[in-house]
Amino acid sequence: MRCAGADRPVVALIPGNAGGAKGAGRPGPSGGQPSLRRDEPVGRPKPKEKPFVISKWVVKDAYEKVKANAGAAGVDGESLAAFEADLPRNLYKLWNRLSSGTYFPPPVRAVEIPKKTGGTRTLGVPTVAA
Repeated sequence: MRCAGADRPVVALIPGNAGGAKGAGRPGPSGGQPSLRRDEPVGRPKPKEKPFVISKWVVKDAYEKVKANAGAAGVDGESLAAFEADLPRNLYKLWNRLSSGTYFPPPVRAVEIPKKTGGTRTLGVPTVAA
């Protein structure tokens, strides 16, 4: 390519293929990363922290309390034994959803408990699934 009034070829100083046949930003002979051009939009950086600071230990302690209480299966029918089949993954999923603000608890199972004085009271049994 020759520039008007130049007696020698003009060389692009941007590393890589600077808008050649395959498009802008393709790695050239140098094999490096494509360079950013001023007209290319730059995305927003992602936040490094979760919206809610919840320790993984808090989630694990809560699980151990449920286990010590011999919790019954909730509306989903999943028992503690089934939850424990993949315990590390299930606890991580639960922690991740809690700390990112995307956890929405499933409905609870209603159980009628008899009272000493007669009658019943309703007890809500939550699920153990993440």
